[in-house]
Amino acid sequence: MARGLNKVMIIGFVEREPEVRYTAQGQPVMSVSVSTNRRWTTSAGEPRQSIEWFHVVAWGNLAEMASKRIRKDQRIYVEGHLQTRTWESADGQSHSRTEVVASKLIPLDHRTAESRDPEEESEEMPLCLNRVMVIGNLGRDPEMRYTPGGQALTSFSLAATRTWTSSDGGRHDATEWFNVVSWGNLAEICNQYLTKGRRVYVEGELRTRGWEQSDGQKHFRTELVANEMIMLGPRSTSEGDEHSLPQWSEESLL
Repeated sequence: MARGLNKVMIIGFVEREPEVRYTAQGQPVMSVSVSTNRRWTTSAGEPRQSIEWFHVVAWGNLAEMASKRIRKDQRIYVEGHLQTRTWESADGQSHSRTEVVASKLIPLDHRTAESRDPEEESEEMPLCLNRVMVIGNLGRDPEMRYTPGGQALTSFSLAATRTWTSSDGGRHDATEWFNVVSWGNLAEICNQYLTKGRRVYVEGELRTRGWEQSDGQKHFRTELVANEMIMLGPRSTSEGDEHSLPQWSEESLL
C-alpha cells in the first residue's frame, strides 16, 4: 500500500464573501479566502506576527451549504487536501495556484474585523490553526545551506499520491508535490539522513513567500515549513533496530 497522505487543517477568518459558480456539467464550486494569524517570540524576546492566506474551494453539496452559512469575517475550521493547478494567461505567462480542496467546513464564532482582540491570542492559545501533514517520497536529495546568520536551512521536494473512487466507480490517482523546508537542527538531520526516494512523514505549516525578478515579474512559492519529520519504510541493519524508526521534531531537538 504505497499511498501517501495529503492533509490540511486550518482555522482562520473568512476575508471575503464566498463565490459560487457552476461547471459545464452543472456541479457547484465555491471559493473563498481564509487568513490565519501566527504569533511568536524571537530568541531576543521580540514579539512577531505573520499572516498566511489560503485559497479554499469546495465542491458539490458542501459548496452549496457553505455558500449559505459562511460569511466574511467569520472564523471557520477547514479540513481537506492541497492541490496545485497551473494555467497560461492570454499573454503567454504561466501561473500556478495552491488551493485547499475542502472535505469539511465548520463555521465557528461570528466576529467582525474590529472585534478581533489581539490580546486574546497567545502562543499557548492561538486563535488560528495552520497545520499540514504529508506522507510521501523524496523527489530529490536534500539541499542544505546556511543563512548569513549561520542558521542551517534544508530544502527538498516530496511527492504524495492521493487515491479516490469517482461516482462512476472509477479509481483515480493524483500526485501532489510539496516544497519542504526545515531549519536549524532539524535541517541538519534531514540533510544527513534523507535521500531521494526515501518515504517520510512531515508535519508543519504552509507559508507563501514572494519575490520580484530583475525583469519585474512577481513570483510566489508555497512551502511546507517542517517542524517534525519521521522516517518511514524498511531500514537496513546498519541504521539500527529496524523496528525503531527515528523521528525528530523542533521541540525534541531544542
